[in-house]
Amino acid sequence: MTQPSSQQAAPDLDPTDAARTLWEIEQIKQLKARYFRFVDTRDWDGVVALFSADCDLRSTLFPEARHPRDFFPRVASMITPGISVHHGHMPEITLTSWETATGIWAMYDYVQTDDGSVGYRGYGHYHESYRKDPRRGWLISGFELRRLRVDWFAGGPGSAR
Repeated sequence: MTQPSSQQAAPDLDPTDAARTLWEIEQIKQLKARYFRFVDTRDWDGVVALFSADCDLRSTLFPEARHPRDFFPRVASMITPGISVHHGHMPEITLTSWETATGIWAMYDYVQTDDGSVGYRGYGHYHESYRKDPRRGWLISGFELRRLRVDWFAGGPGSAR
């Protein structure tokens, strides 16, 4: 089949570089999978360990908490005890070097505290940057959650009472 003249052929990729690229992207996917699991199983020390010490974290939830060691204890106090389910979908991961990358993840979360004080379904995107540490592997070095929608359960913030 011939290619239309308006499109250019993709450049030939060195098979070794292509395999390494896919390997590094898979390692970042594994990092994010651990993030979701650690949040849902309330392993807060595990969550914080996935971030670089200088991570710039941005969220509308607690805008003044800009580092994971400040942010996640506040999240823990808000949603514990309770249940949460966090999902990340359709990652767009770009290696910017062998030691740095960026990513955007579509997200969904379900959160409900045992006492009913917090309950919602949320939708949006994580915008992240990653840095590879020689001892610890890939870490999240920049983190921003941009919510598109939050559906509060009856009686929660933003719901009709």
